[in-house]
Amino acid sequence: MKRTVQTFNQNKGSEALAAFPFRLHVRTDLHLTRKVFHMLTGMAIAFSYLAGVPAPTLVIVLSSILGFVFMIETARLRIPAFNEKMIRFFSPIIRSHECEQPTAIPPYLLSAVIAVLVFPKPIAILSILFLACGDPLASVFGILYGKHSIRFANGKSLIGSLAGILTCAAITFMFLKMMSIPMPALLAVTMIGGLAGGTAEMAPVDVDDNFSIPVISGFVLWLAFIVFGV
Repeated sequence: MKRTVQTFNQNKGSEALAAFPFRLHVRTDLHLTRKVFHMLTGMAIAFSYLAGVPAPTLVIVLSSILGFVFMIETARLRIPAFNEKMIRFFSPIIRSHECEQPTAIPPYLLSAVIAVLVFPKPIAILSILFLACGDPLASVFGILYGKHSIRFANGKSLIGSLAGILTCAAITFMFLKMMSIPMPALLAVTMIGGLAGGTAEMAPVDVDDNFSIPVISGFVLWLAFIVFGV
């Protein structure tokens, strides 16, 4: 499934980058290394919170990492030689268009910080798990089988979205089952959680999916928790 990808000399980068000929992935590649990194990062955040790390501590840690990443991103986009070194080091998980643009890591971390700061603990954990698991699995199914299904205006596929919905629904059901939620409310919130997590990336807002999925699904889940008394 992996295709030959653009090299630096095909990008609109600096001469230093253009002279460095290693290959990077594009959005339509399966790119499993990136997806595993995406999943493990979100799961580490969610399970740290679940395991008892206090919200203020988690926010401080994530904000510190976010600040460090932001400084690195700013520096590499201004200093071609440093950019080249960073792209070389992170080549297993970076995409070709991110050579001259910020990566997805800052919005990913920012959304996790917002989730922990704003939402009640169960909702924050669920919304981060939606991003960690629902998003990459939707992408995998969209890339592998999306050509056989309906495509939406934003390029997403129906089969990818369905995979995301089912994944987020399964996560919601298993998590709420541990909380001993009554079955009617459990099923209702499971359905809402699946839809919220699996379709948040379809929202008509021009923001990165790594930001929109936890924030939008978190607010929808919060409302569902209130309505069904969870």
